[in-house]
Amino acid sequence: MKPLTWRRLVDRKIVEYLVAGKSRRWIKRNLKIGSGRFEKVSALAQQHGYLDGEPLPGYPQALFPDRPDRRAEASSDVDALLAGHQTWIEDRLRAGWHAVTVFEELPVTVQRSSFYRFLTRHGLAHLARDAKGLRVVPEIVHCPGDALILDWGKLCTVREGARARVLWVLVAVLGFSRYLMARCVWSNDVATTLAAIGSLLSEIGGVPLRATSDNPKCFSLKASRYEPLLNPAFERFAGHYGFAIECLPPRDPEKKGKVERMVPYVRRLYEAHGAFVSLEESQHYLDRKLLLANQRSHGTTRRHPIEDLAIEREHLRALPPTAYEIEEIATATVRQDGHVRFANRYYSLEERYIGQEVFVLGGAERIAIYHRGKLIETHERLSDPYRSKQTKPEHLKPWERAIADHSAYRQRARKLGPAVEELVVILLAQGQGFIDTRKVWGILSLDKQYPAPAIDSACRQALEMRSYSYRTVVHLVKRTACARSQDPAAHPAPSHKFTRDLAVYSAQLSLFPTPTKGE
Repeated sequence: MKPLTWRRLVDRKIVEYLVAGKSRRWIKRNLKIGSGRFEKVSALAQQHGYLDGEPLPGYPQALFPDRPDRRAEASSDVDALLAGHQTWIEDRLRAGWHAVTVFEELPVTVQRSSFYRFLTRHGLAHLARDAKGLRVVPEIVHCPGDALILDWGKLCTVREGARARVLWVLVAVLGFSRYLMARCVWSNDVATTLAAIGSLLSEIGGVPLRATSDNPKCFSLKASRYEPLLNPAFERFAGHYGFAIECLPPRDPEKKGKVERMVPYVRRLYEAHGAFVSLEESQHYLDRKLLLANQRSHGTTRRHPIEDLAIEREHLRALPPTAYEIEEIATATVRQDGHVRFANRYYSLEERYIGQEVFVLGGAERIAIYHRGKLIETHERLSDPYRSKQTKPEHLKPWERAIADHSAYRQRARKLGPAVEELVVILLAQGQGFIDTRKVWGILSLDKQYPAPAIDSACRQALEMRSYSYRTVVHLVKRTACARSQDPAAHPAPSHKFTRDLAVYSAQLSLFPTPTKGE
């Protein structure tokens, strides 16, 4: 309370007690004032005739003229300096500038306290406040089927024994017909909100062009005056039904005033409900109340919303043939191992997202991972109870991809034999992050000259000798080949897609006649 207002109230109390016949000591003791203050007010009351039967003016009108502020009346050099810029100050205050902005942009340098005393002395302090309140507010007009306007509100507090729960309500209004709907829910999370909006669209029997709301987390991850960061789950829901999303600028509720006023109205409709029974019973009660409300004449349009709804339904688009599958939603931080946890399973991401917060949407078969509203990865949803991690090869380091079970090196080596694969894995792991594939490809290329059993046998011997080298394998496989050449029956000739038996060439030569001498 301002000192001037307090002084006026105390003056009125003193006069009222004097008129009521209270004693001087009683008044000073109860109001905690001194003798000097009491004498001044008593003399003023006698002077204005209040003690002789003159009626007191109504509250909050002052009983006596305000005493002059001698400090404000005193002039100074600063006051004279600012007086030369008074017109400049008034113009900017009327334009809506804050007083502190005017002070910062002054063409002269003065103390801030002197500047504010100058505003008070010349009655300029109210100009900035009045300028802000004066503006033309246009009417927001919606065409039929144009917009479904949404807003959250608290309906009531439900007591369940010693536990208290908040019962929320999602209020929706069609912009053209002003048809009013509401859904009672326990939570305003994404899944509950999407299910409620789907129920609202089913009630009106169509889809409007856009859904208008403010910026709750279920609609917008980050509010913005220009371009909000929309919730991916809400974007996918809107894409399924085919409506646009309009999240209004923050701190601007006038742009959805058609639904703002309806939230307390729905709360008033519910106040006669009585004791809470269940969520379904409360929704049924509210639906009966809203049915009567939509049949009444609207206070602004003077029309019946239930009748205008029939007009608006002709401009709504048809509902999609299939219902929207409500996905599981979670927000998580990418772990240090490059995986994000969702539904007690772990899914890999690029290492640059480690430590970042991501948004995960999970369907029945696939999950989608978003970062700052952008889709960065998708995975098949794990259903095997014996698997907890799903890691994509491209998310691994190069040497990790080479050693992985599905790498090209191991798949190629696996065709030659288990010993070849084991030796290839050892050679890939030798570099400690540096992959030298020359040895690996040297061993894998031996199948052009030697059969797979011989290569696998040579690799097994190299493993037993603990000599992990290409030269060792070549030496062993050549020795095996020499033994085979000495006993052709025990060691058949190697077969390869690029080699042919000599009998093939002999048969081809027999087709041509042998030239005689002299020809």
